[in-house]
Amino acid sequence: MSSPGSSLLRQDSYHLPYDDIHSAEMSVLGALLLDQGCTPKVTTLITEDDFFLERNRIIFALLVTLHAENIPADLVTVCNRLKNEGNLERAAGAPYVAELVEFTPTSQNVTYYARIVARNSRERKIAALARELAIDPDKLPEMLPRLSELTEDEESRRGKQLNVLSLHDFLETSFPERESLLSPIILTQSLSMIHAWRGLGKTHVGLGIAYAVASGGEFLKWRSPQPRGILYLDGEMPGSALQERLAAITAASDRKPLPGYFRIITPDLQDLGSMPDLATLEGQAAVNTMLTPETALIVVDNISCLCRSGRENEAESWLPVQGWALWQRSAGRAVLFIHHSGKNGEQRGASKREDILDTVIKLKRPVDYEPSQGAVFELIFEKARHLTGEDTASFEARLTTNQATGLQAWVYKDVAQTSFERVVNLASEGLSQSEIAKELQINKSNISRHWKKAIEQGLIQRNRK
Repeated sequence: MSSPGSSLLRQDSYHLPYDDIHSAEMSVLGALLLDQGCTPKVTTLITEDDFFLERNRIIFALLVTLHAENIPADLVTVCNRLKNEGNLERAAGAPYVAELVEFTPTSQNVTYYARIVARNSRERKIAALARELAIDPDKLPEMLPRLSELTEDEESRRGKQLNVLSLHDFLETSFPERESLLSPIILTQSLSMIHAWRGLGKTHVGLGIAYAVASGGEFLKWRSPQPRGILYLDGEMPGSALQERLAAITAASDRKPLPGYFRIITPDLQDLGSMPDLATLEGQAAVNTMLTPETALIVVDNISCLCRSGRENEAESWLPVQGWALWQRSAGRAVLFIHHSGKNGEQRGASKREDILDTVIKLKRPVDYEPSQGAVFELIFEKARHLTGEDTASFEARLTTNQATGLQAWVYKDVAQTSFERVVNLASEGLSQSEIAKELQINKSNISRHWKKAIEQGLIQRNRK
């Protein structure tokens, strides 16, 4: 099916018929108009530059932008945006946009058509190189790098041949030994997540971990055996606030990161505050160019701000980010994702995010928390693939200030100890075991155990119930 006025559009002289090219491009655009959720998997295969027709390039670029901005891409929205940007005529007008939807009955085969668009794009580029070479054969040396780049791009899109080993050969293979970055919770090649309700202290923990790893220091119960490189991606904090927190951490620490070992990307230092979107190839490439040989840990603070494409509660939207994280792991790096908790206390969005993760830590408020206490939270291990025993025990952390020096310091103690102290305090106020269990939201058997211990220590009278 050809669009109105297609005979007036430019055709290249390579072997594929014009209608086949245009049909594939129309099918991709129509699918994105039918289902914006297709956008992440399409953008892993093609960019706007892969489209043959200018009208299609313009519409594709707009659809990707609308998806990133979480704006519905219907006929009215797209046409109004094209008009406001002065591109409606260049995009062949509203009738053409409407035709895209009519032309595409379903979005189910969008990746198939996207691959056709990608293949056609590469063939056009190769044909252009051939024409240049036919005109001027002396250009061959300067064309070889361009041809090599096209070949590498094609191999990456097709996927290289898989490596397979027999059991014997696999057992004889030497893999790099995983090293501790922050013992025991973060190793080289580990993928981790910390999630909490907004304003609870996620960035405090993220910065504390990053500084400890970069300086070879310690944070809470965890210690770094030696300084390692950090790339910290901050998605939302004002630059001045981030600066203030890092200055406080630096002042309180007796260790300093080596030059270039703690590197930061933050919105206030970017043009128009634009941060990379790790759910897109472009965003991933932008971050990858910032990695150095020293980079051992990437902190993504946070998922909502830095993995924007797709819908948060759709598992498929996470796949591009998951692929990027697995690539970092294969390169020997660790990734720590910072994320928000939902109303149910679990990490917000699709649970599929946790499938590839080694460690998941939830931060939550103590039940008797008062806002005047500042940064206080319990750290609870929800997943700990390589941890055992006491390493997985929950504990409470509190940010304090030394009154004499004005320097900040973190203190922590096991949750079991804090629960015992709360039981004793509430008992001294006259509450019964049942009332304390309800107040602290703790199982009655745990209250009974703390109560018995308190009696043995003379903290509660024996006749109390």
